[in-house]
Amino acid sequence: MTRLAIPLLFLAALQTEAQEAAQGTASRGGLSGFLFLPESEVLPVGHLMVQGRLEYLDSEAASNPFLLLPLTVTWGAVENLEIGGEIPFYLNDPLERENVAGDLTLGCGWLYETARGGSAIVLRGSLRLPTGETGRDRGTELEVGAATGTTFRLFRLQAAASYVLNGGDDPFENDIEDYSRFSIGGASYVAEDIQVVLAMEGTTTGELGMSGSGVLYAFGNMAVFGTLRVGLSGTEDATLAGGLSWTGSGF
Repeated sequence: MTRLAIPLLFLAALQTEAQEAAQGTASRGGLSGFLFLPESEVLPVGHLMVQGRLEYLDSEAASNPFLLLPLTVTWGAVENLEIGGEIPFYLNDPLERENVAGDLTLGCGWLYETARGGSAIVLRGSLRLPTGETGRDRGTELEVGAATGTTFRLFRLQAAASYVLNGGDDPFENDIEDYSRFSIGGASYVAEDIQVVLAMEGTTTGELGMSGSGVLYAFGNMAVFGTLRVGLSGTEDATLAGGLSWTGSGF
C-alpha cells in the first residue's frame, strides 16, 4: 500500500504544479510579452517558460523569403525579477552562410511598481551578442527601457520604449550608433481561452510595422500562438510566425 501511495502522491504534486504554472508567451529577446509587444509583467519566482516559434520573413533586404527558428527561455529568478535569452537559427540563410545561428540575446526585466487596476511598470534591459554573421545579423546591441500597461475589464493596454546602442560585429572597432525603439498595443480575451493582440511598433531609424496575434491557452500550461506582421516602412515587408510556449513551476 505504501509503495502505491508514493507514486500517486508524486503524480498529484506534478498535476498541482502544472495547474499553478502561469501561462504566457515571450516577446523578441526572451522576456515576457507578445511577439511584437513587450508586457509590463514578469514571471513568478521559480517559473520557467520555454518557447519555440517558426518565422517566415519576406524582406526587401533579402533576395528571397527565408525561415527563422528562434528559441527562447525565460525564468522567474527572484521576486519581481525575470531573466531570459533568445537565439535564432536560420533554416535557409538568405546569404548562404555556413553559420546557421544568429545573434544571442540576454535580458532581464524588473517589476518596478504596481498599482490598483492592474497597472504596472517593468524596467527592461538586454544585451545582444554578435554570435551570428556580419551583414545578416545586427551584431552587438545594448538596450535599456521600460514597459507599462493597465487593464480595463478584459482589455489590457500596453506600451514600451527603449534606447539602443548598436556596435555591429565589433563594438570596439566600429562606430556606435544609437536609436530608440517603441511599441504600443492592446490585448483582449475574445473567449475564455483565446486572446487577441494588436500592436504597432517601430524605431527612430524609420522602421514601422503593425501586427496582429492570436493566442490559445487550451492545453494546460501550454500556449499556442500565431502572428502576422506587415511592415509599413523599412526593410521588413512581412512576417508570418507561429509557435508554442510551455510554462512550468518549481525551478
